[in-house]
Amino acid sequence: MKIKSKKTKISRIITIRLFIAVFIAFVVSTAVTYIVLHYNCEQSARDILKYNNWAFSYDIQNDAKQKLFQIMFQPALSDYVEEGEEAVKKQFEGSSYTYLAHRDGTIFISGNPEFLGQNVRDIEGVSGLIDSLYQNPYAASDAEISYDITFNEVKTLDGKEKCYYMVAVLYSVPDVILVAGVPQDMLDGIGEYCAQTLSLNRTIGLTGGQVIIDKNNNIFPPSTSEEDNVFTESRILRKFDEEAANGLCKMTLPITYNSEVIDTDVDIMIGRDTIFDMDVMYAVQEIYNCYILSLYPASEAFSQANQTIIYIMIIEVIVFTVLFIVLHLLIKRRVVRKLDSVNASLDVITGGDLDERVEVRDTYEFDTLSSDINATVDKLKEYIAEAAARIDADLAVAKAIQSSALPSVFPPFPEHKEFELFARMDAAKEVGGDFYDFYMLGDSTLGFLIADVSGKSIPGAMFMMTSKTVIKSLAESGLAPAEVFTKANEKLCEGNDAEMFVTAWLGYLDLKTGLVHIANAGHNPPLLIRDGKAEFVILKPGLMLAGMDGVRYTEQTLQLQKGDILYLYTDGVTEAMDSTEEQYGEERLQKLLSFGENCPAPSGENGIAGAVCDMVVADISKFTDGAEQSDDITMLCVRYLG
Repeated sequence: MKIKSKKTKISRIITIRLFIAVFIAFVVSTAVTYIVLHYNCEQSARDILKYNNWAFSYDIQNDAKQKLFQIMFQPALSDYVEEGEEAVKKQFEGSSYTYLAHRDGTIFISGNPEFLGQNVRDIEGVSGLIDSLYQNPYAASDAEISYDITFNEVKTLDGKEKCYYMVAVLYSVPDVILVAGVPQDMLDGIGEYCAQTLSLNRTIGLTGGQVIIDKNNNIFPPSTSEEDNVFTESRILRKFDEEAANGLCKMTLPITYNSEVIDTDVDIMIGRDTIFDMDVMYAVQEIYNCYILSLYPASEAFSQANQTIIYIMIIEVIVFTVLFIVLHLLIKRRVVRKLDSVNASLDVITGGDLDERVEVRDTYEFDTLSSDINATVDKLKEYIAEAAARIDADLAVAKAIQSSALPSVFPPFPEHKEFELFARMDAAKEVGGDFYDFYMLGDSTLGFLIADVSGKSIPGAMFMMTSKTVIKSLAESGLAPAEVFTKANEKLCEGNDAEMFVTAWLGYLDLKTGLVHIANAGHNPPLLIRDGKAEFVILKPGLMLAGMDGVRYTEQTLQLQKGDILYLYTDGVTEAMDSTEEQYGEERLQKLLSFGENCPAPSGENGIAGAVCDMVVADISKFTDGAEQSDDITMLCVRYLG
């Protein structure tokens, strides 16, 4: 009975907590959905208001341009085409800022004779306007005239006044342009008239719309009767017109605009407020001495979100109810704590502690599970010990094979006194992916190579052996360095399923002349030590070997002088890190090898070349100060004696 009572209590607790969790998930999901939907609807409403304001202002500006053109341009251009220059001169009398000019901007007709011969392109913004009109695609069509107006207020030619400039190009007479100054009051007057005439039937959605408010708070179109149902006569605008024109303007139009600047991307103030007991989204924009006011009732803007949230809530109630029932049936037995205990022990085991024991034995099933896990771990420990022993043996053999594959007798060619050569490799693991090689190619040519395979350990060592064998075979066949790498790349790309690659630097040293023929497959630039100063040999590198089939490598040359030292290395040298993970770096290496007159003492039979390598290894060891080696450190040093 006690066990049954205890089970019933735990089941009840699980049920209550599960219900609370599901209820909280339902509330959070509904709240997030509501917030996201309302946010999206608000952003959509803002975009609608901005677009409608922009479209209205664009229509107003375009209409204003057409009106200005009809007033100021059309008569003059018609007179010029039909009657000639004299008719235009009479029409321009007394008009100081109206000109006819050639395409290059030279004025040949002006109401003010002192401007004749001056260049209208000197007016700020006019030159660009002229050029844009001549690039108009309608120039090649049947259009007779193209025109536009500057959107920045600029100074006149005499610098005394400021006004806008309208420019027209007469395509029937390609060398003639008409430029006219437009005063601010004329532009504002025409723009305000166009705004008022275009304000009819500007609707937004089903219940919103747009009106024009002038500086005196007059609304266009005006209200006419209480019975009208169109937007322009709706309750909001009638109320605004009758009771609160000044109040609304003061509430929604407190922003300061520069009324002297006409810009197609004019500022738009967007907001949301309660106006006449209605929640309204609004947008206000100043243009041509008046305001565009757009109103969009929030009830319409958010209607879709409100309907969607109801449907989503119904669906979520069904989904979460089903989820609760399913989870309740799955977790009605008391298994959670036992599983947690088993999982805790497994976490310790997977963390590497194979001495951990699972001791959950309340029931037959858990007792069997614990025994099976413990037996599996014991067997796993045996397998790991056996595998470790095999791996150690294999690595020892691999290290011996790799060591024997790299030349280790120095000096390598004692009969040749024209050079000193020394090389060494310190693998980061038991076996490494770096390698070096050298060989005599005839009586007077020394071939030397350093390379770095992308992989480490056994895979890197295997690819290293293949690469070394292929390159040496091709070099000894008499091919030039570039041809060696070109053919080696083809061979190494074949069957390279592991997608490994190798960077390499190959040089042929002519012992008689000191000239080195070089091929570089994406390897680090070597250091040339001349007269005790080290400099990097920067040559154009090619793509690494086995990286891509069909690559052709180019040959480059380097002239060595007597006593020059060429130091080659892999990135394990410059990327060696100390305990703070700071890298050794190229700058530190270059500074070390710039030993000036303090040339390192010859290292026994290995000469100065061996001493240079020993000096670098010692400095890296001092720098890392016992930190674990992360990459193979390989170097090769050649000293040319002539």
